[in-house]
Amino acid sequence: MKKIIINLIVFILIVSCSNDSNISDSSANQDAVYSDYLLTDFYENAVSGVVAIRASTPMGPSTGSGFVWDKEGRIATNSHVVRESGNMLGDIIVSFSNGAEMEAKLIAHDIYSDMAILEVDYPKNYNINPLIIGDSALVEVGQTALAIGNPYGENFTLTKGIISAIGRSRSDLETNFQIGSIIQHDASINPGNSGGPLFNQKGEVIGVNAQIVSGSGSSSGIGFAIPINTAKKVIPSLISKNYYEHPYLGISGTDLVIELKKRLNIPFEIQVIYITDVVKNGPAINSGLIEGDIITSISNELSTEEVYTFSGLVNFLTENSNPGEEIKLTVIRGNENVSIDIILGSRPLRN
Repeated sequence: MKKIIINLIVFILIVSCSNDSNISDSSANQDAVYSDYLLTDFYENAVSGVVAIRASTPMGPSTGSGFVWDKEGRIATNSHVVRESGNMLGDIIVSFSNGAEMEAKLIAHDIYSDMAILEVDYPKNYNINPLIIGDSALVEVGQTALAIGNPYGENFTLTKGIISAIGRSRSDLETNFQIGSIIQHDASINPGNSGGPLFNQKGEVIGVNAQIVSGSGSSSGIGFAIPINTAKKVIPSLISKNYYEHPYLGISGTDLVIELKKRLNIPFEIQVIYITDVVKNGPAINSGLIEGDIITSISNELSTEEVYTFSGLVNFLTENSNPGEEIKLTVIRGNENVSIDIILGSRPLRN
């Protein structure tokens, strides 16, 4: 009798473990199906607000991506996609996911932020679907990143990845100035994705895809997007004034490596910025900043930040300042800490 009871207990345990395993497998499958449903639903809602762009330029056709910015149907994209095109209707063609193609023209562009805005000649009663604009200040490393664009002419391609880093700075492709607060992600983007939207999992646009790092010219898992908060500052100005004024300090600098710290007698654990050059007649030199100064902090009326990298300085200026505003830099000069007040200028306008 005892043997029968023991066998029965063993049988119950085996059945119980088997059921737990099935429940676990079922739960995982349901999660995968739910995730797929969310992506399918997201794509269906978002794709009608994304466009493929074909621009006529003196160098030949330029292709890229863009997205519907507002209820008027204006299209946001990268400056480098369209800036060589004319500003006549028809110099640019935008294609929608429903097969519609429409003539567009360049309203204005900004080289320094690599942003541009287009006007589209919509047919009467066309259903315009502006995308939901998010807040890139809320982006965190590890969050989902979703891109829709036209890599290599494969229109309306969806790719998925994660946010790999925030607060990067990158060259604007044409000048020596940096674009601040760049979002790095590993959603696959390739030539043709430029100007297309980067979304979070809520379906909000958090960035504008602009660059990749690659030895082959194709996706290597390192993509960069202009933060949507930068676009939210630049694009309204492009629409109303045809230009955007960027704050201008007038310095070049570098992050100090250990060899330079040793030579300058700076403790190895301190992260600071070494000024390598000050621009003649620029705001910095006119306020008394000199080559060799070591920046430790920056502040304005709203905030104060210790700055550890040149990227951090660029990000502060991008996010927190405007031309004509006063900032205060704290620098090490020799053996002294010096505070310098600077009225920011404007970068030279370039079109």
